[in-house]
Amino acid sequence: MADFNPAIPVAIKWSIGDNKYDSNGKNPKQVSLFIPLESIAPLAAYLNAIATDPDKIRKSKVWNHTDSCEVEVKGIYLNGKGREGQYGDYGTINPAGIDTNDLSF
Repeated sequence: MADFNPAIPVAIKWSIGDNKYDSNGKNPKQVSLFIPLESIAPLAAYLNAIATDPDKIRKSKVWNHTDSCEVEVKGIYLNGKGREGQYGDYGTINPAGIDTNDLSF
């Protein structure tokens, strides 16, 4: 783990909890991402860099609100680690850097 080179200077925090804005029970949970200000520009650079890497591009289905159906699109996965806690699931996202010269912070 000593060789880990993060793509962003401070990890993104994520959590899953109850959706206090769900009035009909259709979406009882929500995910929240906290992105530290100093990580926003490096995260954007990282996302732009991997968006052009064919090895990182995958297909998945997403919801099309206009047509009320799932559609298959290309994109990238941004994964993190997490655990269960007293107030819900939580964890961090800290992607490995691609090239330290392009993503320095």
